[in-house]
Amino acid sequence: MVRCSILAVAFAILGAEAGPCRPTTVTSVAEASSTIASDTTVTTLATTATTAFLETTSTVLEETTSTAESTTTTEAPACVETQVVVNPGFDDSDSSKSPCSFVFSNGGGNAQISQTLTNLDGNYRLSYNWGVFSGVNVGAGFGCSIIPKVGDAALPGVYPDDYTGWTAESQTWGSGSNAVAQADLSLVLQCSGEYDQLTINIDDITLTKLCGPQAN
Repeated sequence: MVRCSILAVAFAILGAEAGPCRPTTVTSVAEASSTIASDTTVTTLATTATTAFLETTSTVLEETTSTAESTTTTEAPACVETQVVVNPGFDDSDSSKSPCSFVFSNGGGNAQISQTLTNLDGNYRLSYNWGVFSGVNVGAGFGCSIIPKVGDAALPGVYPDDYTGWTAESQTWGSGSNAVAQADLSLVLQCSGEYDQLTINIDDITLTKLCGPQAN
């Protein structure tokens, strides 16, 4: 819940294999004999042997392994515009629908409205309404400041020096490259001048995560 208070002085095998061929041997034998008629008989036996060897070539194809690389792509979660402030309008009570009202007294005063937020990641738009509505015994005048902060980071503020009606204000804030686990969202108010009392109202504080082009 938004806390509205005033401090005392301030708030992730292809393979082909061929076996060796068996060598083939061809052997042929031719026998011839001749007889010469004479006083002497000569018998000639001619034996011819021919051996032919067929050359055999054995080829072994090397085993080849083909590996297909796979790539896994993880998509980032989709961005969803989310308003993260609880009870931004201070109206979670049926008995109280009023804005947060700060009364500064005796020419001074400091105040703060804040809420602790968690898991802030990305760019956000801070919006709020403010107004200086009344004063008592305002003399020479007054000057006030309303400075928004997220954690220790101060955002551009507003500096009223007169009565106003409701005025809308908006600023942007980003968590940077790293998410913020926890931070206080706060509006720090300060006034000084010549008055007995001065009243500033704050309402409708929202912090909304931005997506798409508006987040840049």
